[in-house]
Amino acid sequence: MKRLLPLIAILAGCASVTSPTGGPKDDTPPELINAYPANNQKNFNGKEIELTFSEMIKLKDPKEEILITPSPGKDTKFLVKKNKLVIEPEFPWQENTTYSLNFRDGVQDLNEGNPAENLRLAFSTGPIIDSLSISGAVKETFSEKTPEKITVALYQQDTFNIFNHMPTYFTKSNKEGKFVIPNLKSGKYYVYAFDDKNKNLKVDSKTEKFAFKVDPILVNQNKDSVILTLIRIDARPLQLTAVRHTEKTSRVRFNKGIDSLAVKSEKSVNYFFGDNSSELIFQHNLINADSIKIKLLAVDSIGQQIDSTFFIKRSETKIPVETFALKESASTYNHNKRIYTHKITYNKTLSHLIPDSIYIRIDSATRLPIPLSNIAIDTIRHILQLETPAIPTDTSKSNNKHPIALILAKAAFITTEQDSSKRIVKDIKFEKEEDNGMVSIKVITAEKNFIVQLLSADDKVFDEIINVKEHTFRFVKPNEYKLRVIIDTNGNGKWDAGNFFKRNEPEKTLYYQSDEAKYSFPIRANWEYGPLLLRF
Repeated sequence: MKRLLPLIAILAGCASVTSPTGGPKDDTPPELINAYPANNQKNFNGKEIELTFSEMIKLKDPKEEILITPSPGKDTKFLVKKNKLVIEPEFPWQENTTYSLNFRDGVQDLNEGNPAENLRLAFSTGPIIDSLSISGAVKETFSEKTPEKITVALYQQDTFNIFNHMPTYFTKSNKEGKFVIPNLKSGKYYVYAFDDKNKNLKVDSKTEKFAFKVDPILVNQNKDSVILTLIRIDARPLQLTAVRHTEKTSRVRFNKGIDSLAVKSEKSVNYFFGDNSSELIFQHNLINADSIKIKLLAVDSIGQQIDSTFFIKRSETKIPVETFALKESASTYNHNKRIYTHKITYNKTLSHLIPDSIYIRIDSATRLPIPLSNIAIDTIRHILQLETPAIPTDTSKSNNKHPIALILAKAAFITTEQDSSKRIVKDIKFEKEEDNGMVSIKVITAEKNFIVQLLSADDKVFDEIINVKEHTFRFVKPNEYKLRVIIDTNGNGKWDAGNFFKRNEPEKTLYYQSDEAKYSFPIRANWEYGPLLLRF
């Protein structure tokens, strides 16, 4: 096998008559020639801000682009009079307060739309101009791409809640993901960030990505290198929203997905998730006024829980008859050990399965049984996973007419309604080492627990290792790949989103970047790429 060198990263035409063009294009941005108050003015007692520019101007999304902190109110007015901008605050300026204005691309020249460059203004209503700052960058948790126009906010009270309170100070990140909040007074600040889609200066975790720092930052000098990593997690309190009954089922609905649950009932009852984990379906054969008392403890993905008691009962509402069906949801190969894993979902409660009807067909005359110990069934999520024993490498007897395949024979699975499954054949083909490449890595870290993931270009996990400092990923199909590291703080072998209310931050993620500042690298057949040095 060939090996790559080691890499280390941490006009022609007829003349025609045309109209005059009106002169050269104006590329000069408007310049600020007078400001009231002046920049860094103290003891300002005026009611409005008035800025005069070198040419006539227009505004672009002033409530989005012109950032004033502390905010004088979301209904602050921005008025243009030829070459002047007048800002009328919704609320009077506070006493002994330093205000900072960042105009971003909000002020532009009238004709060409050139934005005023680096336009900032600070003034104080008291005798002191606060001059401390917090700066840093915003990143994505599960992407190496840089987010922009993310609101970065500061709150000063210990009782702050990013989902309910509006920030004292805020700004927005630029195209490089960087931010700075200037003109701060000495003190403690809680810092967080969010993609403020609904423009209300509050975090809506159902629709908006957000980030937060658990501990406050003590600002007694300028603080830089503050990193905020965005997550997309529904952090709303978990709620049971409805219980609806039919002739055979009771459907319990939540406002979001459930991660785990515990059910206690007076009688034995089957239950499982519906189309997604925000709906729980209980099956019953109740008649007339009979009911069953259910006690339910449900927990969401960030550990929030509810403890509810309700009754399931029969109603006259009929439900359509479903056809029993199995559907492949995932399949994985361990090409080195020649083990194949097949995961399927099913839509009705299983009564039993026939082990002799589940096997590997080596050829027309040879079968490899799958032990019951290699079959796992998740009755709540209706997921069934099969893992084959090691499949022999000598497959000379197999041919195109009867290739190696996983066979789920007819009636291999029977439901509680006595439905039987159809025959399923899934061909199995293991890759050859010479048709694929390798990626070798070496980890240098003081972290006790970590996960290294080899990702495809679209961020799907191809393979991963846990707490291994030297490793070679084998049977890597020719394509573009990336490497991601998860700092597994609690050592549970997976990434955890943290919980704002429990003051737990999300676990950190890092991406491998080459000396050329590239995040991805190509893999070719019969090549080994690396070793890549991961230092964190």
